[in-house]
Amino acid sequence: MSERDREAKAARGAVLAVRAADRTGILVKGTERTSWLNGLVTCDLAKLGSADGAYGLIVEKKGRIQTDFFAVPGREAAGTKDVLALGVPRDMRDAIIETLDHYLVMEDAELEAADLDFWHLHGPRAKDVPSGLGAPYAGTLDLLGLGGAVVAAPAAEAEAFGERIAALVADAGGAIADDAAWDAVRIERGVPRFGVEVDGTLYPQEASLEKLAVSFDKGCYLGQEVIYMLENRGHVKRKLVPLDVEGDTPLGKGDSVTTPEGAVVGDVKSSVVAPSSGKPVAIAMLKWAQCKPGTELRVGDRVVRVRA
Repeated sequence: MSERDREAKAARGAVLAVRAADRTGILVKGTERTSWLNGLVTCDLAKLGSADGAYGLIVEKKGRIQTDFFAVPGREAAGTKDVLALGVPRDMRDAIIETLDHYLVMEDAELEAADLDFWHLHGPRAKDVPSGLGAPYAGTLDLLGLGGAVVAAPAAEAEAFGERIAALVADAGGAIADDAAWDAVRIERGVPRFGVEVDGTLYPQEASLEKLAVSFDKGCYLGQEVIYMLENRGHVKRKLVPLDVEGDTPLGKGDSVTTPEGAVVGDVKSSVVAPSSGKPVAIAMLKWAQCKPGTELRVGDRVVRVRA
């Protein structure tokens, strides 16, 4: 069994652990931390239980994505006060704090930059790892539809934290994966990634993140009106979709996607050989009319189909 096969098996049958090296932390403190932040993000933080995590977006007033994040509950290292730990892109943390702080007026909430070591856990046994780990920040969070969790600890403890995760994952029959393996699994599952397929030009619906990262019944938040209108009174003109690809090798990033008649209708954003099937798959940005599941298209002389 190859390493990629073992990782795919772990994600589906046990647990696959991936260090989120591109992420660092923001701690949100104070008695009004959840209600205040909930008015600025797309997910519904108010519905989270004490062991739940969340995946959401921060969008600008016109609804376009500024960044994604995941939030997990925890406690301050020096005390017993509850906090929310946000996992955000490392190179955007200062800008995110500045954006959020602009909307902090009289609320009992505080933002603090925190160097944290984040890990994604994927698979049906992922939820078992946090209980044995004793992580200061942890929550269940299913990003791939396989079961999942996110855990974090101070970056100063990263080496020991990683060793404890590796031991627990091994006991569960799982595997540790690198960033390339994580990309292979998520692309196969059709889940886009901020900074790869997703950028600040997109609405959540264009990024196909509306089901994973957006609540449509939580009430008002920054950018909510535009996102609601797109969902309920129209549709976007383009959308990221997963493709099944005929042949044996991945497609090239930026390759044009055409109709069988040759009209260009989009382009390939990412492509890999799927670890579970050994067949190439891709994520592509397509015009709305071609996004229907089962639609047959072309990339060069190769047949591709929008996944059902």
